[in-house]
Amino acid sequence: MRRITLIVLLIIAFPVFSEPVTLTNVVGRWEGESYLFSINKNYTASVVVYINSSEAFIFNGIYTVEKGALRININEMKSGSRSQIYQHQGFTKTASSRFVFIGDLAVVKEKTLTLKPKEIIIDGANSEGYFDQLVTLKKR
Repeated sequence: MRRITLIVLLIIAFPVFSEPVTLTNVVGRWEGESYLFSINKNYTASVVVYINSSEAFIFNGIYTVEKGALRININEMKSGSRSQIYQHQGFTKTASSRFVFIGDLAVVKEKTLTLKPKEIIIDGANSEGYFDQLVTLKKR
């Protein structure tokens, strides 16, 4: 009986509301340990992947959401030092590049976006090594 009471109290004290990603709830700036996702209302998206303390990759593209999956069609990318990655020049056009994630949005004190990579393709090649198996991001 004590165990059931404890579980009920935890659920009441820390409610978790989870829903699949949609075109409206995914918009914003989402940050994680090694990632930054900027998803804008005009359907553009930027994804920064921090490789180590000094290097990063940035990918720019157009996104859509279908059946709880976030798809970003990448049209340009660049790599460089963290201090230079946000400069507007130096991008390379990409072809046949996309990121597809199964997404879930939860609210536990703050919004948390959880993404599971489904398909990571850069210039037609499988590039799954860029992302962890589970990417957890907080809204900023």
